[in-house]
Amino acid sequence: MDLSTQEVYEKIKEHQIINKEKEESILQASKVPKLGMLLVDTVFDTESAIKDAQKRTWYNIKVKSEFNISQEKTQELLESFIGTNVTLVIFHVDLVGSTDLSMNLPLKRLIPIIQAFTQEMSLVIEAYGGYVFKYVGDAILSFFFTEKDNVYLPCTNAVSCAYSMVKVVQEGMNRILEANGYPDLGIRIGIDIGENAIVQYGLRPEAVTTTNKNLRDTNTKKPNDLSNPDGINDEKNNVNVIVHKKPHLDILGYTINIASKMTNFAKPNQIIIGEEVYLNLDAKTKRKFKNLDIGNTGWIYINNSTGNTYELFVSN
Repeated sequence: MDLSTQEVYEKIKEHQIINKEKEESILQASKVPKLGMLLVDTVFDTESAIKDAQKRTWYNIKVKSEFNISQEKTQELLESFIGTNVTLVIFHVDLVGSTDLSMNLPLKRLIPIIQAFTQEMSLVIEAYGGYVFKYVGDAILSFFFTEKDNVYLPCTNAVSCAYSMVKVVQEGMNRILEANGYPDLGIRIGIDIGENAIVQYGLRPEAVTTTNKNLRDTNTKKPNDLSNPDGINDEKNNVNVIVHKKPHLDILGYTINIASKMTNFAKPNQIIIGEEVYLNLDAKTKRKFKNLDIGNTGWIYINNSTGNTYELFVSN
């Protein structure tokens, strides 16, 4: 080696500092949600959520189909973890029989249902301290941050979130859909926990509209911006459109695959959780689940700690 002993020590120290900063960032991120590190089910008002879902679903199918959920906070949060690994509770929910829905309903009737579904499920996820990451057709992929050495709360909140979702669909949305000649909706939910990588795939443009009065503030480069913004100044209308180039992010890992694949074993309105989630629940919550006999289903996932088949547990 061409490095001196002192230089090697300095490199090691530098690496330790970087790892320490990553750990502190993850800890801070885990505390970002106001409810994310509390036992949320004790304060979540299910009855109010059901009534609100009924009102919004009625509005979507009768007045105007709307979707007003922003993923900006999720993206901004993940930007601080680009190139790092972080332990997340991955939460996957999708509609049962969406293919039949699309075959039997015209688009003008189908779209309001899908938008109402994604909006209501997203609101429940956010209420439990989770983050919506992406929408894939009729499925929603989200996550819950974990605090170092404490995964009980995010696992419990994710499971409670799943049970609340089922209630909101069955007692909220379906009451309105049935009354207006629509078929009932059913959902399948998969939850798992593990280490995931936050990776960047290029850049995406993000336009911000502001007035000339605020141009100075808007043109100030934000810490997470990866390039200087381009501006379009419309002096006549006193408007500026600032285009920032933001990183296009994705989450990669074993856990993502497991959480999405396990939903294939779920019946309508069932919840399936991975072995690691189950082990981090309290005894009362564990009794709501039973071991799923996956037999010769082609389930190939292995528990890296034991070398055995990764077990799944399904809601009773």
